[in-house]
Amino acid sequence: MERVAPPALNYDNILPLAIESRSNRRSFVPTNGSVYGNATGATVVRIDVNADSMLDCAHSYLTCDVNNTGAATEFLALNPFCPSWIQRLRIESGGVVIEDINEYSRLYATMVLNQCPKDYIMNNLAQQGLYCNPNGVAGMASAAGGALSISVDEATSDGLNSHAPDATAIIGVGGDWEQELHYPASGNLLLSGVLNTGTIIADGAGNQITADGLNIQGFKYKIAPVNGSKKQSFPLLSGFLNMDKYLPLIMMNAGFTLEITLCDTLRIGMSQVETAGARGALADPVWTVSGIEYVAHLIDLDRAFYDRLRMVMEQSGGVLQMAGQTYRHFSAQTPATEGPHTVSIPARVKSVKSIFATFIVAAQRGVNTSYDTSVFQRCNVNRFRFEIGSVRYPARDVITGPESDVELQKAFGKLGDYQHQSAYNPKHTHNNELERSTNTVNEQRLSAFFIGYDFEAFQRVALEAGINTADRSLPINFIYQKDAGVNGSVTHIDIYVLCDAIYYINLDGTVSVSV
Repeated sequence: MERVAPPALNYDNILPLAIESRSNRRSFVPTNGSVYGNATGATVVRIDVNADSMLDCAHSYLTCDVNNTGAATEFLALNPFCPSWIQRLRIESGGVVIEDINEYSRLYATMVLNQCPKDYIMNNLAQQGLYCNPNGVAGMASAAGGALSISVDEATSDGLNSHAPDATAIIGVGGDWEQELHYPASGNLLLSGVLNTGTIIADGAGNQITADGLNIQGFKYKIAPVNGSKKQSFPLLSGFLNMDKYLPLIMMNAGFTLEITLCDTLRIGMSQVETAGARGALADPVWTVSGIEYVAHLIDLDRAFYDRLRMVMEQSGGVLQMAGQTYRHFSAQTPATEGPHTVSIPARVKSVKSIFATFIVAAQRGVNTSYDTSVFQRCNVNRFRFEIGSVRYPARDVITGPESDVELQKAFGKLGDYQHQSAYNPKHTHNNELERSTNTVNEQRLSAFFIGYDFEAFQRVALEAGINTADRSLPINFIYQKDAGVNGSVTHIDIYVLCDAIYYINLDGTVSVSV
């Protein structure tokens, strides 16, 4: 073997010179209105994206304003970790459906919690409007709560106080207030109220910490009711829009259309009435979404490059091929019995790469008493397996716990990858059926239990290396069992099948997809 100099001594190995190019930002707005909400009847947003440029999807994003249109005394707390107002995302071009993902916000929260460290969520996602940091805890007079004697112990409206919290204050209140991810309780992610950033909240009964570790106003980060809105800016999770190559809009006759369907009224989060001296009653959320824009990062290249690209397409049979990964969503409900339970997954795709499953008590979906979109309960799941055709995957059931966690990491392709972390730890995976609401500290804790299994033979090095269920119409079944002797409640299951998608852009400007 020939001896060579290391890269640090190879002065010929430099980055090549780029062709002439210009980058620009352009906003695309909906074509069917400006304000959307269930109350107005406008629940579908359509945005046409087209330009004589290349689209850098990795640096493009969606921005909007989520507005609380309820009474001035009603707070609106959004489901965290996701754009909770989105139920479904469809992408089409020239009448051809390129991608269709249902239960989109739940998938978004799943990806965030499994692929982002908690510090990223607390900082970056908070900046994007998809999370609000759990506010600091003021020192309490006793573990059971009670009056705060001095002003420096009062929580300010920005969630801080004048000195470090009392280390013993959280004992006996049903939960610790370490810097972990939480669901909004009486205040985080709120869309109305009074903004008094950094000022001491009045020393009154309504501002005191209660025995459950909360209070009525002290932990509320309040957004002024003048507009009652929260700005969100976030990248879209999509196979078509997450490719590492630029999307040649100039080669597409009709560009593409983003079609976003809003969620049901109650599934965006929780609404609560602000009441002096006592925790307010829950109310049905009333909200709209406005100011929606798809902010595209466009790249303009020299005309000669586009001519060469057309020549490449002609030499390759008149088509430009790109690859990505998309999701197919399926849902089911299983009865309140120990099981085993069998869930059919009618996914007919050429390459099943991974399958993910999430669980929640069916009675806690779409109600105003609890969060649901970003709540992932264990629902007493004890073991599981998949059956594709006559083959069991794996041959022995996977036991939930450390074993299922390793399988989940394999499904995300990050087993042994220390650069990618999840945002939760084992204590967040033990919630079986307890709802997540604004009532107690314990009900604010993150609930994050997921199931995942990898079916790919060659990870990240080849396309369509998973199981082909399309050509032979192989049935897929998900089989799981609950803890022995536990019936529990009726369980709602959301299943996402990750599969390869190959997109074709033809010389005539049409677009097609093979999944």
